[in-house]
Amino acid sequence: MNESRRRAYLEAMGFDIWSAKPPETEANRLLVQAGQGDTLLVCDSPGVTESPFASDIARVLGGAVVWAWPDPAGSFASPTLEEAVGQHLFTRVVLFGAGLGLHLFRGEAPLVVGSARILVTRRIEDLVASGSAKLVFWNQLSGLRSN
Repeated sequence: MNESRRRAYLEAMGFDIWSAKPPETEANRLLVQAGQGDTLLVCDSPGVTESPFASDIARVLGGAVVWAWPDPAGSFASPTLEEAVGQHLFTRVVLFGAGLGLHLFRGEAPLVVGSARILVTRRIEDLVASGSAKLVFWNQLSGLRSN
């Protein structure tokens, strides 16, 4: 007997038909790059991390940075930002783009998550394209480093 016929037969007899639902995905999950460091840099996609400007950021922060980006699958195996901070003991998090803050926190990003200070700045692509935006970013970063 095929599945649809079996279901129809059971429904006709008055039995409730239950089916397993796949778990829903969560949009606030991150794919965290392997590495060690006290700073987590969260960008839109993994391709951004290979730019020369991304390398400059890592150099300014001492080279010990870990990159992350949103998990498009929203897998429960991927950590939320809060879980990533707790697991890796990050003390600084930089979110590249206000949209990431809205995406990860479903609203405005807080100033602190767990043990990490949060800095929300412009997207890396926007920073690369604008000299004045870069200047503001470097000033923001120096403030984050000094505290």
